Amino acid sequence: MKGILLLTRRGRRRLNKKEIVYFLHRYGIDVLLGIALLAGMIFGAVCAGSADKTLMQGLDFLFTSDFQSRCSQSVLSAFAASLTANFMFFLANFLLGLSVWGSVGVPLLIGFKGFGTGLSGGYLYRCYSFSGVGFFLLVMLAGCVISTLALIFQGRSSMAFSSSLFARVRGTAPKADQTVYRYIISNSFMLIALSISAMTDAILNSLFAGVFTFS
Repeated sequence: MKGILLLTRRGRRRLNKKEIVYFLHRYGIDVLLGIALLAGMIFGAVCAGSADKTLMQGLDFLFTSDFQSRCSQSVLSAFAASLTANFMFFLANFLLGLSVWGSVGVPLLIGFKGFGTGLSGGYLYRCYSFSGVGFFLLVMLAGCVISTLALIFQGRSSMAFSSSLFARVRGTAPKADQTVYRYIISNSFMLIALSISAMTDAILNSLFAGVFTFS
């Protein structure tokens, strides 16, 4: 927040190198993951033009994108499906943080999450027009936003821990004191957020999914 306020106070004055370096040091990972998410969403929306029902059903275990089955799911089934999909991304994020390749793998994972969102939204619009958009906004969007934000925050922690591991492998001191215990604790809070996302998804699914019919 300090970096954002600093940039705001500067107003129209040209930023100097020190301010830019500070901002990138403080928020660089967030910017990188945000760009990865946006790029994935755009790519997914483009790919939606050639996607078919078989593909969407095949990706359902990751993105809960089988819209026909969602319209008839119970709250418990919808919660279980959404939580399973969220947990798979959570686990991949967690494991990437425990490897020296996390700084590369985490942005790709977030980009893939964005790809699923863009693909689902684009497919619904292409095949079902405004009815599909309504389904996406009413049923899918809230849970998707919560889970994506949680994964981005988790990704930041994963990249930081991965960077510390890489520094130790190279024989240099890490920038911050990172322990496995702290890493696990920070990730556990993200798992709670992903559970809230799954519950939100299930509740909205039970309230609004039955209004839509996809054939």
